[in-house]
Amino acid sequence: MTKQQQVLSIFAGMGLLLVLVSAIGLMLYGVYFKVNASGPVRVMARVLNLPAAKVGSQSVSYDRFLMTRDAVVMFINSEAGQEVGAYMPPEKELNDNILERLIRQAMIADLAKQKGIMVDDEQVNLVFEDVKSAAASSTTPDVGEYLWKNYGWQEADFKEEVLRPALLEQDLATAMAQESEGNQYALEEALANKRAEPDVVVYLKFE
Repeated sequence: MTKQQQVLSIFAGMGLLLVLVSAIGLMLYGVYFKVNASGPVRVMARVLNLPAAKVGSQSVSYDRFLMTRDAVVMFINSEAGQEVGAYMPPEKELNDNILERLIRQAMIADLAKQKGIMVDDEQVNLVFEDVKSAAASSTTPDVGEYLWKNYGWQEADFKEEVLRPALLEQDLATAMAQESEGNQYALEEALANKRAEPDVVVYLKFE
């Protein structure tokens, strides 16, 4: 390769790099300021594990934010959602509510970790079996079909996104109430204090 070819090759590589950097920059802007849910952005968010928020040792990923948002929107628009009077709030309110819910779960997970409280798979599976048993005698006998039709979830998604966080919150609330001589609001007070701490960082900006 001649020197001229080497120079041209270097400039071509630099040009390609600039294009890639620009594309990534635009996608990151879409993530943190526009709530971009396009396919390429989802892939990038998943591969890079882009954070939507951080709570102590816990992180709320942008990918999880989008997945939760998808499920909420799907439920609101579903037949089941319409039956219970669900309605679509303004986009900023929707995004704020979803992110705050995920931040709350992350704060609970962080506090539970500090206290050595955890929920194992056996606990989650036992409660899920109770859910299935209760559903069998209702108008929604097939839980898996209901979850997929109204949330776009598999059973595993329901266990991780709903049951495990709910059980962890329940166990943590019980433990903290016992520690504080029966104060049933101990967890909520701790969460309010935690939310104001500097280690709770929100990266998404909703317009």
